[in-house]
Amino acid sequence: MKTALTSSPLIGYRSTTEKIALRHYIDEKPRYFFFKRIFDIVFSVLMIVGVLSWLVPLVGLLILLDSKGRGPIFFVQRRVGKGGKIFKCIKFRTMVLNPEANRVQAQPDDYRITGIGRFLRKSNIDEFPQFLNVLAGDMSIVGPRPHMITDCNQFSKVVKGYKFRNMVKPGITGLSQVKGYRGPAKDFSTIFRRFEYDAFYVRNADFGLDMRIIRQTAGQVMRVLLKGRTSVPVVTTPHKEGKLQLFTANYAITDYLRASETIVEKARSRASYGVSALAVHGLIESVKDKQFRKVVNKIDMVVPDGQPIRWALNSFYNAGLQDRVTGPILTKYVLARASEEKLGVYLYGSTAETLEKFTAFIEINYPGVRIAGVHPDRFREATPEEDLEDIRKINASGANIVLVGRGCPRQEKWVAAHLGKINAVMMAVGAAFDFHAGNIRQAPAWMQRAGLEWLFRLIQEPRKLWKRYFTTNPHFIFLFLLCKFRLRKVAFA
Repeated sequence: MKTALTSSPLIGYRSTTEKIALRHYIDEKPRYFFFKRIFDIVFSVLMIVGVLSWLVPLVGLLILLDSKGRGPIFFVQRRVGKGGKIFKCIKFRTMVLNPEANRVQAQPDDYRITGIGRFLRKSNIDEFPQFLNVLAGDMSIVGPRPHMITDCNQFSKVVKGYKFRNMVKPGITGLSQVKGYRGPAKDFSTIFRRFEYDAFYVRNADFGLDMRIIRQTAGQVMRVLLKGRTSVPVVTTPHKEGKLQLFTANYAITDYLRASETIVEKARSRASYGVSALAVHGLIESVKDKQFRKVVNKIDMVVPDGQPIRWALNSFYNAGLQDRVTGPILTKYVLARASEEKLGVYLYGSTAETLEKFTAFIEINYPGVRIAGVHPDRFREATPEEDLEDIRKINASGANIVLVGRGCPRQEKWVAAHLGKINAVMMAVGAAFDFHAGNIRQAPAWMQRAGLEWLFRLIQEPRKLWKRYFTTNPHFIFLFLLCKFRLRKVAFA
């Protein structure tokens, strides 16, 4: 199979991150993709029979009249599909015949665009023949838009890991398009924002999101047909600051890719660097305990773990966070990058049984990772002598990354206490050990988006978690409302 990865010397490197780091989003939703394919077939057949059967002759006649009978009515272009597979994407022709059609994107005032072509592009009717691509299985109704090969190569050079958007079939419409990102992309900001929306879709794809995108697309098309103008959605600009304080913790304004890139960069040089995925529980602990507050703010990177944290940062600061950054998922990103670069990973915490299963998970899914060592939790604090021995073992192992699974707040205290002592990136990722060892299941996608992961975990482990959630969650909501009504500052210490 010929792919975009082999068609240009620019793309000789296929990132393992693209293959592995997001694979769980696909693997965990087989029923969704099965029924999505059935929906694609049914919907595309209805559109072909009910719309294209009369639209093709009508639009074809208009194209021929506008072009004075010169040229075809369809424009067929090689685009990049799922997994880098090249397919022939069909559109109504909107340009005069020109040698640059397969290399240069159309610009707003492009001389190549015909009179009827401007209307077809503005209304998105030029994309309607792609229902044939959907029926053939090369595309879906909803998904990231397929790029020209040259654009895919160019964008991949600008944004690392860009092509993991190709893990799903490209769509006739997508989240980027309904958010206002359509047409040529000239600068890094535009390319990266498109990428973020496409990545968000891959992570969160389900029928609810698909239906919203279809509904918004239909509304935009109807507005053009009835009012002759395109509705441009308001685009949220990410906050420029590196960190923002929510109550008593300083959160990094980041996402999975940027966070994992920073972690791997530090890991290469074995820098002593601390990371914590701090959810509502940890944040409220830092509110109640001043000593723990100092511990949290000593850690180099605290990522927003959980939808409530993300919602609060976006609400108070317009932070532009598209997704939360959870410990279990961030762990997969980091392991994928570590596998690419053959880095050493040390596992510290949890039980011997869990460590054995977690190690097997890593060896199967991330074969490039070197397991530098494992250390079960003592479930008590180490003596000074034991701690010195732990430090010696970890440093002697050559580990680049230490995954710490001791539970909050013990893991954050351990990471902060060992900054400058352990020559590795230390990641307090808590439940990642149990999730990836298969001890507990992650919440369904809809519960994750709705901020109900805590409820799913409570159902699984009621005895362990009931007190945590029924004390910290109301406390968080209370503080949020106080700050929202300006009865208390968002950042306090």
